[in-house]
Amino acid sequence: MDWKQTAKQITECVGGKQNIRGATYCTTRLRLTLADESLANDDAVSQIPGVISVVRSSGQYQIIIGNRVPVVFRALQELGVLDQAAATAPKSKKKSIPARMMDALLGSMTPVIPAIIGCAMIKVLLVLLPMIGVLQTESMTYQVLTVIGDGSFYFLPILVAASAARYFNANLFLSITIAGILIHPSLQALFSAGEPVSLFAIPVTAANYPYSILPAIVMAWILSKVEKAVDRVTPVITKTFLDPMLIVLICAPIALWVVGPAGAIAGDALSGALVWIQENLGWLAVGIIGGIYPVLVLFGMHHVLTPIAIASLSSLGYETIVMVAQLGANLAQGGASMAVALRSKNKNMRQTAAAAGFSALVAGITEPAMYGVTLRLKRPFIAVLAASFASGCFAGLMQLKSFSTACPGLVTTIQYIEADRPISILYIALTCLIAVVVSFVLTMILGFRDPESKTASAEKTDAAASAAKPAVTRRIVDSPLDGQLVPLSEVSDETFASGVLGTGAAIVPVDGTVYAPFDGTVETLMDSNHAVGLRSTDGIELLIHIGRDTVSLGGKYFTAHVKLGDTVKKGQKLLSCDLDGLRAAGYDVTTPVIVTNSDEYLEVVPVQQPEIQHGAQLLTIL
Repeated sequence: MDWKQTAKQITECVGGKQNIRGATYCTTRLRLTLADESLANDDAVSQIPGVISVVRSSGQYQIIIGNRVPVVFRALQELGVLDQAAATAPKSKKKSIPARMMDALLGSMTPVIPAIIGCAMIKVLLVLLPMIGVLQTESMTYQVLTVIGDGSFYFLPILVAASAARYFNANLFLSITIAGILIHPSLQALFSAGEPVSLFAIPVTAANYPYSILPAIVMAWILSKVEKAVDRVTPVITKTFLDPMLIVLICAPIALWVVGPAGAIAGDALSGALVWIQENLGWLAVGIIGGIYPVLVLFGMHHVLTPIAIASLSSLGYETIVMVAQLGANLAQGGASMAVALRSKNKNMRQTAAAAGFSALVAGITEPAMYGVTLRLKRPFIAVLAASFASGCFAGLMQLKSFSTACPGLVTTIQYIEADRPISILYIALTCLIAVVVSFVLTMILGFRDPESKTASAEKTDAAASAAKPAVTRRIVDSPLDGQLVPLSEVSDETFASGVLGTGAAIVPVDGTVYAPFDGTVETLMDSNHAVGLRSTDGIELLIHIGRDTVSLGGKYFTAHVKLGDTVKKGQKLLSCDLDGLRAAGYDVTTPVIVTNSDEYLEVVPVQQPEIQHGAQLLTIL
């Protein structure tokens, strides 16, 4: 393939050389920073030979190419396209204030969601265990577990303050300090006493700051501005003690006088708005949210609903719209995918749809189903929308409640069980059934066009050609890591999960050392050392990609023990990484192991077992 021509076509389709302000790449993606993204033609780029697909994410125009992306990057350099990066960027459109506010909200909330889900699921257990007679509500264990389950909610301002500080590049510990002042027990005691509270003779409005979100985010932004202003006016010799003192003296009053009360009131108003919507639209509100939820996921806007759900859960103890609607929407993707798996005559599509459907039904992970199946085939996506609306309407009519923000799937349906309403179990089951059955049946009725499906005559020709070939060669790829095996379809990055880069498996590592799975050559080695591409002596091209979005670390936590072009032996150490550091930084360390030229083989079959050691058989290639 002429990769220089590919680079030239990419340049033309994204608005020309003058529209590219910078470029970088990871193992599979060419990441462009464009002056004006509206000039890029996604359909045209996707049709360029060598391009797999296009993703707009994190302010970058990402072109998925596969393991040949370094070649395309070098071709762009040779064409002089990247010379523009050194020039002054043209004035581009700024995001609107609401858009920037939403970005800040999502950027601050997303990292703390695992802590919220962990405590929320303990709250779910505290509903379930007394109901089945395992735990008494009067017991000390129940009371202590209640404290544990409330941990992330009560200290939510602290968690959000830390996350927001990272987003706004503010001082982490000063941000936490300001949030800590708002939830300090002595301040809450002053509010509870009923006496007027003031600071410097200016009244401080009483508010319930524990469980609040908005004050911590706004104060982190204000802190980032105050830090810079204070640093400009203080003498160098006094900065170590004067800067922190002045920042706290400035920010704490702002938080107590203005931001804290306003944010707490806004949070209460948000929860009240949800109650108002349900009281006025009733069950239809859940149906509407369910019906549009897959579209919101498509445009990456579904995260907007997460803070709303958390706010309701924090103030009311349960959530009645967002999480309830999401249950049917997730399962509908699974039902439609299973219909495709049953009806499709395309072997690859059957395998993809079955794996993606299972992931959506059991774990509520819908990206593989949506991007790899329903949206790709179009008509099944229509079935998903209809099923999501129908199941949402039923769930709303039955007044289901969610007591957690865990990703809705069959394994997390316990979060909808109400201790004082056992019939809620039946309503949960019927909601799931409606979502799956309606999407399944509608997909079967509407039908779809198999991608690259072969005619009967073509299949016969292929069969005859296969029969004339010698016996199939069996190749083995060993595991490069120690860890737990997970299906590739369950990887959180849809680019890997959908199989567009090739088939294989994924490993959740327990040790940060990557070993060569066969004898071969190092064909790709990222500067960030987070991924390595190998070619075996018999032609297998393998990609080992540690974690998701770890390219952004620029090599932090990673060490390479080989160089590009090195010849390696099976079992030789290739890379090592600090898994604890990656997890502490909030990164998913699940590692896809992909045969990137899998289209050259009949089948790539992963072993079926829960755990694996490096050197043990991982993939069988036919």
